[in-house]
Amino acid sequence: MAKKKAAATPDAKPTKVQANGAAKKSNGAAKKPAPPKRSFDNSEIGLVAGEVWQTLESGGEQTLTKVKKSVEAPGDLVTAAVGWLARENKLRFVQSGRTTKVTLQ
Repeated sequence: MAKKKAAATPDAKPTKVQANGAAKKSNGAAKKPAPPKRSFDNSEIGLVAGEVWQTLESGGEQTLTKVKKSVEAPGDLVTAAVGWLARENKLRFVQSGRTTKVTLQ
């Protein structure tokens, strides 16, 4: 008796071979497009730098996480503003164990 070859069905999912040689079935779902990259301009960073300054002036020494929670702006924009102020020698960073705190000069 001759063995019959199975006919390919249109709903069969393609298989991918992983590095370890095992086959992995694709779910056929398309990848989500990456979100658009956001760029900040100097005026936006400068405004948030002012908010960071006021937060540190009123609250004193704080962790960067606490500053990010206090300022109403995206975290990466707050980080850019802290960098702006640090570049202008307006901030001092105090290391205590594994924690770094930010304070005004």
